[in-house]
Amino acid sequence: MEWKLNPNAVNQLVKGTTVFSEGESVFGIALVIKGRVLIHNDGVKVIVNSGAFLGVNDLYTGKYQSTYTAIDDLILYVFSVNNIDELEQMLSSNSDYHGFMVASNNRMIEDLNLINTNLHKHWSGIYDFITESYSEYINDAVRRGYRARKSERFDELYLPENDLEMIEDKINYYIECINIPKDVVKAFYSYGNEVTLYQVEDQSSIINQQIETLKELSNGFVTMVECLYDDTDSCLFQLIAAIAIDVVKAGGDTGEFVSLLDKIIEEVNKADRFIDNMLGNEYKVNRSRMEEIYNMLLSGNKGTSAVSETYLKYSKEDTEMILEELSNSFQKILVFGEIDRDKANEMNKNLLDFINLADRGSSDNSARTIRRNLTADYYELYKAVFLKAYKVKKTPKLIDLFLRYGYADERLLTNEQIFSLYYLPETEKTGPCNVYDIKEWLTLIYEGKKDPSKNEFDMEYPEYINSLKRQGKVTDKTLKEWLNNPEKRLDYEIQNMFKYNNRTTNGQISTFVPILHKDLLFNEFKRLHLNSEKINKALEDLLLIDYSIFNKEVIYSNEKKNIVKEYIIKQVFPDIILMPTVGSNGIMWQEITGKRRDSSARFLFPAFTDGNLFAMMVKVIGRFRWEMCRTIEGTAWNDIKNRSLTSEYYDYLQFYKKNRELSEERKEKIKKQIQKGRNNSREVFLLDYEEWIHYEANGAIKLNKPVREMLATYCPFARELRERMIKQPLFEEAMSRYQRDKLKRIRELESRIKYLERDNIEIPKELIDTLNYYKES
Repeated sequence: MEWKLNPNAVNQLVKGTTVFSEGESVFGIALVIKGRVLIHNDGVKVIVNSGAFLGVNDLYTGKYQSTYTAIDDLILYVFSVNNIDELEQMLSSNSDYHGFMVASNNRMIEDLNLINTNLHKHWSGIYDFITESYSEYINDAVRRGYRARKSERFDELYLPENDLEMIEDKINYYIECINIPKDVVKAFYSYGNEVTLYQVEDQSSIINQQIETLKELSNGFVTMVECLYDDTDSCLFQLIAAIAIDVVKAGGDTGEFVSLLDKIIEEVNKADRFIDNMLGNEYKVNRSRMEEIYNMLLSGNKGTSAVSETYLKYSKEDTEMILEELSNSFQKILVFGEIDRDKANEMNKNLLDFINLADRGSSDNSARTIRRNLTADYYELYKAVFLKAYKVKKTPKLIDLFLRYGYADERLLTNEQIFSLYYLPETEKTGPCNVYDIKEWLTLIYEGKKDPSKNEFDMEYPEYINSLKRQGKVTDKTLKEWLNNPEKRLDYEIQNMFKYNNRTTNGQISTFVPILHKDLLFNEFKRLHLNSEKINKALEDLLLIDYSIFNKEVIYSNEKKNIVKEYIIKQVFPDIILMPTVGSNGIMWQEITGKRRDSSARFLFPAFTDGNLFAMMVKVIGRFRWEMCRTIEGTAWNDIKNRSLTSEYYDYLQFYKKNRELSEERKEKIKKQIQKGRNNSREVFLLDYEEWIHYEANGAIKLNKPVREMLATYCPFARELRERMIKQPLFEEAMSRYQRDKLKRIRELESRIKYLERDNIEIPKELIDTLNYYKES
């Protein structure tokens, strides 16, 4: 980092100047002499005055956690300090700095605590308002005889837990310290560096935990506020406005609904002011559109403005062309698939029954039967259409939408949704992972370029064929034909991997249907659509934290070079398949392909999601970490005599009650965690892995000592992150075993290379790359 400021000197900055930027490596700290500074990030906004230190807590993470911006013309003193040793030297130079720094941190802790308190208060208020208003909207609609459109967004609302509860006493202690007279603070801390450094480290840990917690809470709060109003048709404002428009068209009184909209606008304004004043997030409100709808309802307009909104994004000619092309979609798909008349009539009837359902998510028997029939029809139709499309090669757009995304009928989507789906942009396949939509994947299976996936019982395709042979359904003569028959391979993949995981990635197990319909959508397709760029970006972001996910130790041999057996590191990225559904779950389907440990894993994601892709990826990788270790260790996966991630973690779960390193409070927390993980060791581990990635990687202390050491050993942070974290004693201790193991591997490899060189054996590139991997990672 090149200095933009004059180090170890007084700096004068004009209003609006950025002092330090969030995410930059720490290159200095500063003392505000005159003026005010805004400290802001994706979760908080705090204004500090003269006497405040800037960037001290960031020293303990290595990167600035916030951006520091001058609100006024500013005078500050900048110290060339970027590590704790230099901080100690700075404190030694002037005893007055001690008290200033501690007092500054106390005020910061108080400010962040105030934001946390207000955030919980606002969250609770809006949560109550949304749940009550949504219920009122449903009841008013039912009472008037209208069908109220529902949204799963409101089922997913929650009140946040107090993640700072464990350090609440410390927070209150430091807030109370603010009342100590300044001259007393100054005199006490000027006695020695150790006293001040101990206090500052503890304060910084609290501040960093507060910031990380508030970042997460702020994102959740904005997501909840968006349930009141955003640019989708599933927010509360749009739901109520839509039914009010129906009432207007019928000549009814919209007074109750307009009153609800009034309250929503008031809540949106309050939330917007709070976010703008205290949080660092951005909440975008299209006020002109909101007011347009509101005024339209007040004036009794018959809804022409709302109807014309569709044509703001697309030309009239384009929309008319698309609607004509996709008219009678399902009938055209049946004809393309060459479905016989009787079966086609049955499929048409089942689809019509689903279209006419008053509540497509209903749990009554008739609705379940309709969904079950439609699901069975879909996979039969899919296979027929796929085979025809494969022969035709150039397929109509309608057929492509059906095969890639599960589109079936124009009556199940709004015109806006149809246009959004039709115009989904084509994206280049970039990044280390191959990402396939389901049509592309099944084509590879059909052509024999990829082996069929395991079924839900963990059976490979050859094992499945052999099981049929044992049952007498396949003879020796036909066994080979089954193994190589493209259509049978395709059928196996559809009936096992595709059929099972289409439902699982969707997440709505009991109400799932495999075709797109408007009740699944909270946003336009373009925003929900996952592609190669988004998937690889999420994975690359995770690899910046957990760098060794796909690095597998495999055996290398080379007869020509007289190398019998050496161990090398090979990086193997997974195949990622997008299921044609809207969903919220990522699936780790298989950790390897076949029996080879250096083969690609298979991960599955929905083609459309409104969820947090990075969080979904973390869950998938956590399960992959566990299952890959189980595969490598075989039957010894839980045998503590053979140390591994799974054996050590399993042993920890078995005997945590006797672990002297754990307090009673920690043991009670582990007990609840085991219950949350349904007594499944992999799922319990996943909860810790998520904490490791989301929190500990940012310097927040969430895990207990034994788990931190295991994860630091088997799921180590990337080098840059380790070098930053190791400055904290807790992480230094946790990472010591990993460091010892790595040095041991380096010595062993160097010894092997010297041994081969003595025998005049040319050292293969793979071995050199492995040595460099251990040295550089």
